[in-house]
Amino acid sequence: MRYAFFALFAGLLLACARESESPQGRATTMSAGPDPVVVRIPRNGGTARAYRFASLDSTIWRSSQAAPAVERVLAFDAENGLLAIADSAGQPGWVDLRLGTVRRPPRAAFSSLVSADGWSVYGITGKNEIVRMTPSGDWQQSPRRKVRRLIPTPDGTVLAVLDAGKGEGMLVRLRPPDDEVTDSVAIPLAERAAITPVGDRVYLGAGPDLLSVLPDEVAQVQRYTADDDILAMAPTPSGDRVFVANKGSARLERFDRYANDLAGSVRLPGLITELRMDPLGRYLLARPVHGDSAWVVSVGTETLVGVVRTSWRADLPVVAFDGSVVTLRGSNVAFVEPTTNKVVRTVAKGGDDTWFFTRWNGFRPRARGIDQPVSFRTGASEVAPVIAPPAGTTATPPVDTATIDPPAPTPAVPVTPALRARTGWTLSFAAVLSLDRAREIAASINVRGERPRVVTGDANGTPIYRVVLGPFDSRDEAERAGKASGHSFWIFEGAP
Repeated sequence: MRYAFFALFAGLLLACARESESPQGRATTMSAGPDPVVVRIPRNGGTARAYRFASLDSTIWRSSQAAPAVERVLAFDAENGLLAIADSAGQPGWVDLRLGTVRRPPRAAFSSLVSADGWSVYGITGKNEIVRMTPSGDWQQSPRRKVRRLIPTPDGTVLAVLDAGKGEGMLVRLRPPDDEVTDSVAIPLAERAAITPVGDRVYLGAGPDLLSVLPDEVAQVQRYTADDDILAMAPTPSGDRVFVANKGSARLERFDRYANDLAGSVRLPGLITELRMDPLGRYLLARPVHGDSAWVVSVGTETLVGVVRTSWRADLPVVAFDGSVVTLRGSNVAFVEPTTNKVVRTVAKGGDDTWFFTRWNGFRPRARGIDQPVSFRTGASEVAPVIAPPAGTTATPPVDTATIDPPAPTPAVPVTPALRARTGWTLSFAAVLSLDRAREIAASINVRGERPRVVTGDANGTPIYRVVLGPFDSRDEAERAGKASGHSFWIFEGAP
């Protein structure tokens, strides 16, 4: 389910990317599809906040628990609303954008943390163990060779680059929770790695060699040679091109996966050490070896179109939804139009937060039908359940409904506000697509000794699992219970 959702989301994203891989391909509307959302988490720890772009002065969500000092966001699980993070000490965690809670697995020392889907976080321990951490449990593997790099893929597998000695490496494919290696191949020891957004191709940099690998067939490795040792790689959102920076040239080489060609394409003012691709494929940001700036390359024309002043860290600079470059200038964050260098807006003290840009509908007002009570249609062939009578009474023998004609249907009675009010008020904590996830959420909430329950509903033919408590006699009573829970909640009128 999670991979299908990711593939659908990525497909929509790539469709937008192909239309906008040009300097004129600026986003002009934000009304259709998922909402553009900016999440900001204090770098010293504290309350996470979310904003709908570009209204950065109006908070639409706050976490109910304090987040740790976040260094970077690893990935986002849109299905479950989980933001995988790495704190300043290199420890993983999750910020739940539905509940407002923060989760931390047992502490351990990791040399690296990576995630492809926001749900599974991979790390390498000091004991050379590969660990996969999820909110529902952990898995680990202990290879005999030293682990140099982990590359998780959206389909649940992980590729590991192992050190075979003397500059040689081994690329192995694992699929947790299985412990067996499903595939492996000998390669040069890779020091750089990049994966396409949809996860259908992995690129490795080993000295001057660019290795192209299919994640589900790692034995089929294609090798190409760059001008010098590779320092950085950045695939386009569609995955058809990969820009490569090397240490001996002031130009970017461009690899075309369909033409199987690696050639120079973009000349820059000097050497660069890092590349960041715009999620919509309009611009590529290049970090020069010297100076606090970002060189802006148009992906569509493969030319340098601007230079913006900025410091570099894990979250910034980045290209925003409207095509502006979000830059870090001292303690402030400035949105800059890349071709004119004009500052569009400045967020004072914005540098005190870690920034993350995504598209998600989870903060939208909920559809009314999702929170309606579940009803079940009974037919003539169904037998009513036998319920034990109260003590001291006589049980009525069950009726075999298969031998009698069903009663005529009773005309539906319109639900008026007065009738609906008599059913009370229900407290809802979450509505998710996974039953296991709903049960996990329900188990984590305790309101004065009472835990919520999971109710199954339907939204346009899709099962929805709601975590609810109630009904309560009044809205005020439901409001007090919701606040006592310490979790994000909303209230709807009626019984679950």
